Amino acid sequence: MLPALPRQARTTPEVFGVLFAEIITPDGFPDLCADLSGWELRSWPIARLGDATLEARPLYPHLNADHLRQDLENAGIIVLGPLREKR
Repeated sequence: MLPALPRQARTTPEVFGVLFAEIITPDGFPDLCADLSGWELRSWPIARLGDATLEARPLYPHLNADHLRQDLENAGIIVLGPLREKR
């Protein structure tokens, strides 16, 4: 039997984003290949409905969830449901 991992080894990466959503990527893979100008993005292959979960933060203060949704749509990425804000 393998020893249990230390508690810190099981934690998720630090949250940096302010907007979250499940997405469907154009190629069906969880790796996000889009380079969206004005956004810092991270994705991981854990999602209930889509290919991945997206975490994003704007690089400019005027950008919001509506801008991100449009930028993702332009890149061929489908957002499932609302873009949720970090609380």
